[in-house]
Amino acid sequence: MAVSSMTLPGLPLGLPLLGSGSSYVSVSQNGGWLAGPGTTERFTVTLEGGVAYKIPLSVPWNADFDIEVVDENGHRVASGSSRGRGSSETVYVTPIWTGAFYMRVRSSSGSGPFTVELWKRL
Repeated sequence: MAVSSMTLPGLPLGLPLLGSGSSYVSVSQNGGWLAGPGTTERFTVTLEGGVAYKIPLSVPWNADFDIEVVDENGHRVASGSSRGRGSSETVYVTPIWTGAFYMRVRSSSGSGPFTVELWKRL
């Protein structure tokens, strides 16, 4: 399994996302390329305890990629499993402490580019 590690730049984009009665602001975004089934990209972020986050994953039409959020102790705190090839997914997490968390994107099938975003609830 090929794994690469990158740190999200944490660029405050400041773009509001409205919907479902909640407002979110874009915190950062990043992307990568998965070469095929089993390949993984990992992004490190610092999340604030008690704050709700929305993490959408956009995938290519011919691939099935999954995302999970893992805490600094290696425990999965959120995960998504898309509905098949070309289906984007979104996970939500509200950590109970402030610290390092890892967003892992994994290819279940297919290959190609992806984008993962981090939105913070206002």
